[in-house]
Amino acid sequence: MSGKEFKIVLAGEFGSGRTTFISRFNAAKSKKTKVAAIKAEIFPLSLHTSAGSVLLNVYDTTLHAKGGLPDQGYFRTADACILFFDTTNEASYKNIEKWYDAFNVANGRRGSAPCPIIVAGTKIDNTKGREIQPKDVEWPKKKGLEYREISSKANFGVKELVLDLLKALLGEGTQLTDTVDLAAADAQVDEAAAEKAMKEYTEA
Repeated sequence: MSGKEFKIVLAGEFGSGRTTFISRFNAAKSKKTKVAAIKAEIFPLSLHTSAGSVLLNVYDTTLHAKGGLPDQGYFRTADACILFFDTTNEASYKNIEKWYDAFNVANGRRGSAPCPIIVAGTKIDNTKGREIQPKDVEWPKKKGLEYREISSKANFGVKELVLDLLKALLGEGTQLTDTVDLAAADAQVDEAAAEKAMKEYTEA
């Protein structure tokens, strides 16, 4: 596929929903490869946009709960990052800053503009299990980062999150111009509640 190509790093604690998110994209999941040297899997996500064809090489770490942070080779030379936390797990929210710092240290190129980073709160289909309420999500605002809530299992906000990323990389007017093949949804989101939650976040 000719066109623009980017390295996208998925960051966030084990269980925060990184892998579930990228695995929703059927084509990317079927073509994933392992890079043992940096303990990562690469999901190639090909997209057609109003700015032309785009290939997002999406990196997901294979380190587990006790594996700590990936080394700098995982983060280095990235073009953007999606930083995940699990809205049903307060600890995953409290730990996002260390992932943010690791990403920025690895990509702190002198004289270069900072790489785009988008924060995603996951698992919003589980409203009863939610531990982090929208009004408590203060960290993205403090850092001036875009924030979106998603449920990967329900395919809620998944394509929109990718579009946010494309706009950050290619310009605000960028749009997807072809269908995106996602795995069948196996959860549901109360869309009215989700809209209310984001309103609470915005107004907090």
